[in-house]
Amino acid sequence: MTSTVKCSSCDSTTIKTGNTKDISLNIEEDASSSLEERLYDFFQTETLEGENAYWCNTCQKPCWATKTLFYTRTPTILIVHLKRLILRGKIQNHIPFDITLDLEPYMTPGHLPIQDMKGIGIISHQGTKDNGHYTAMTKKED
Repeated sequence: MTSTVKCSSCDSTTIKTGNTKDISLNIEEDASSSLEERLYDFFQTETLEGENAYWCNTCQKPCWATKTLFYTRTPTILIVHLKRLILRGKIQNHIPFDITLDLEPYMTPGHLPIQDMKGIGIISHQGTKDNGHYTAMTKKED
């Protein structure tokens, strides 16, 4: 995954690439959005300002900036973590998803064509934020 940060003061751009195999998605208490909608939000351009301002090495000060994430190549394995725990408990909202996931909208422009990701398993926590257990369900290979 590539992270591109552009400083609004000097227009310098910082690009960092890492081998990211997992994405953590925030789930709101009152939302009923799908996994695809959560992914779309995750990859939207983020504004870095105020307490979350970007430290620009060129300007040598905190600056307003924009941050954009893209995949430069399709990950072999992608783990999507739905963050459901909050201070008061656990968010129980149903999050709809398809067994296939199209990563095309989140790829660097001009990349090589990709195939859809196919879901092969789910790990689910049953119980409360204080106790419970995890169960794993996997797809049998054809």
